[in-house]
Amino acid sequence: MTHPAVRAGAADAPGTQEEAGARAAPAEPGQGQSPWRLARHLPVIVMIAAFATYYSAASIQSYEGYGQPAFDLGIFDQGLWLLSRFHAPFVTVMGRNLFGDHTSFILLPLVPLYWIDPDVRLLLAAQACAVAAAAIPVYLLALRRLGSAALATLLAATLLLSPSLQNGLLEQFHPEALLTLTLALALYAAIESKWRLLAVATVLSLLAKEDVAAYIVPLGLWVLLRRNRRWGAAMIAGAAAWTAFAYGVVIQQLLGAPGFYADRIPFGGITGALSEPFRRPAAFFRYLGSDGRLFYLWQLACSAGWVFAVGPEVGAIALLAVFENVVSNDPYMHQIVFHYSMPLAPVVVIGTVWAIARLRRTWLRRAATAVAVVSALASSVLWGLAPWSRQVPTPAWNPNGSFARGASALEARIPPDAAVSAWYPFVAHLDHRTQIYLWPTPFHAEYWGRFTQDGQRLPAAAAIRYVLLPDAYLSAGDRKVLASISHQFTPVASKGGVVLYERVGPGPPIHSP
Repeated sequence: MTHPAVRAGAADAPGTQEEAGARAAPAEPGQGQSPWRLARHLPVIVMIAAFATYYSAASIQSYEGYGQPAFDLGIFDQGLWLLSRFHAPFVTVMGRNLFGDHTSFILLPLVPLYWIDPDVRLLLAAQACAVAAAAIPVYLLALRRLGSAALATLLAATLLLSPSLQNGLLEQFHPEALLTLTLALALYAAIESKWRLLAVATVLSLLAKEDVAAYIVPLGLWVLLRRNRRWGAAMIAGAAAWTAFAYGVVIQQLLGAPGFYADRIPFGGITGALSEPFRRPAAFFRYLGSDGRLFYLWQLACSAGWVFAVGPEVGAIALLAVFENVVSNDPYMHQIVFHYSMPLAPVVVIGTVWAIARLRRTWLRRAATAVAVVSALASSVLWGLAPWSRQVPTPAWNPNGSFARGASALEARIPPDAAVSAWYPFVAHLDHRTQIYLWPTPFHAEYWGRFTQDGQRLPAAAAIRYVLLPDAYLSAGDRKVLASISHQFTPVASKGGVVLYERVGPGPPIHSP
């Protein structure tokens, strides 16, 4: 039988036996099946629900224990709150427009959550649910390609065991978590030639961040070569056009520069990074061997047991994004415990599903699946944040301890329209206001705006009405700044080692920064 993609003018992937086997599987799990047959899907449903519940609860507990600082939870929380109140999303936590920092327009569908209940805990729960849901396209693809609910469930577990996902979910909030789901959907849709779903998932993925073309262009190339030339060419052209628009128009207009993070690319920028291997190969490869980069690559591959190497063409879609992370001089980008690696997980696992489906013998498929899931479990134990991991997630402070209860009680005394400067763990609890600053900003600017004003007193300092700080934990520099404003602010309450300061005299006028 001729594959529809061949009739559309593209050559399908080789390996007709596994393709035929995949097509013989039910088009939709449960369609026309007995209740007993439907029960085979129950384990994956329970697993996904348990994952979402656990990581929602763990991230919320960390927030309530003041373990979720302002970068980045407070940034997205304040930005979404401002949008929900129809304010311009100028985030005073960082001193930049929310979409000038990153073009994460995928956040806009989350704004209605803040109409229902403006609580950052909803945002954390939504993030955990989105990542958990990324296992659904993995399961559906494996079910169609392998014809076994048991193997499909194990491969879905391989994704959820990924240490990059587990760590990312407990590292505040980031749009990369949403990209995990949309990218998984895009890969599933591309492989199964579901064009409408592919279009929606591709657009949503590009809206997650300005550099998502690093995933979409290689995926478009795969579609062009393996499924449909027109769709593949459209994906490549659309991703390139959106990236140019995001950097050259959106970020340029909102930030006043084409990008804030250009200095993360070594060797003078993109051109230098691409040419360096040819100009000075020895120096370039020494650079790649430094700062734990090789270990990072090992961790990424081990999270699915290297099984994707059996048939690497789908897994290779991640190569451009991996190159971006590895070459970057930002150490966070090549550490598996940070959010930059979250979108790589579905590519690696779906690449693993593809590779296993190319094995013709049932016992080989079972063995490869076992290797993948056992390796994923070992990775989770060694580098993840699960109940069985070596490092078990814990909040910074006990949510019911004196410090957390003291901070919460003092926060409740601050009027909702007051401008505030607060210690960084407190900011995400106070950012539903137009002016909230990460201490010692705005009295002594740090990590604010484009960092050109670091060390300066900002005009917004005149508008600050309250300062919330711990009695301990302040650095010598913080105490020096506090001493410099002691004639303007007086302590009005103290509880659990936390002190609330209020401006002396009449409150200042409230204005936008």
